[in-house]
Amino acid sequence: MFLKMNAFKALTKKAYNTTGLTVGNDGEGIYLMGGYWSIWLERTMMPKKAKAAIIELIGSIPAPGRAAAFYKSDDTNWEERDLLPEEVYRPDTTYFKTAYKDTDIRIRTYRRELAVLQNRSTMECVILPEHIVSMINSGSREKEEGPVSLPLGNNRYSIWWQNEACTLKCDIAIAEGDPKEEFILQELEKWDFTEKRKVTC
Repeated sequence: MFLKMNAFKALTKKAYNTTGLTVGNDGEGIYLMGGYWSIWLERTMMPKKAKAAIIELIGSIPAPGRAAAFYKSDDTNWEERDLLPEEVYRPDTTYFKTAYKDTDIRIRTYRRELAVLQNRSTMECVILPEHIVSMINSGSREKEEGPVSLPLGNNRYSIWWQNEACTLKCDIAIAEGDPKEEFILQELEKWDFTEKRKVTC
């Protein structure tokens, strides 16, 4: 998979300890979901360390065709769930028309740290949790894995990274009415980060 192992472990553990970690097995691989992200891992190319981390956290992976939500709790710490359709966690991104570029610009406040990505066609800038963007690492791929796609979108709500072994989805964050964040995004849209030049109207 193209995700840093330490970041993968931290992300899944945080979900388990807070809102809950949903895990499903579609037979070809497994998906993991937190409140604003999802990861799908192909069964035969899943790193042993990733599988071990999941089992250490929730006890065992659901059987093919099954899904469950797992929680840190003194009582019953899991609930059975319906297996989700594949397009929810592993769509075919080949036909996604919107590609993004990581601008390498980060916004840090006392509440959160955000990465700024730019629509390569419209120059519109969006923000995602920085810890999601920074966990992507081509060097973490297995030997047989292909390259990772550009950040891709098919709507205004989520961005995806994908290859044959792994799919990562993250919901786009909202500026939440913060005038500083909104101002920064508007100013960044005046610069084409792909062409490295100022956009002229």
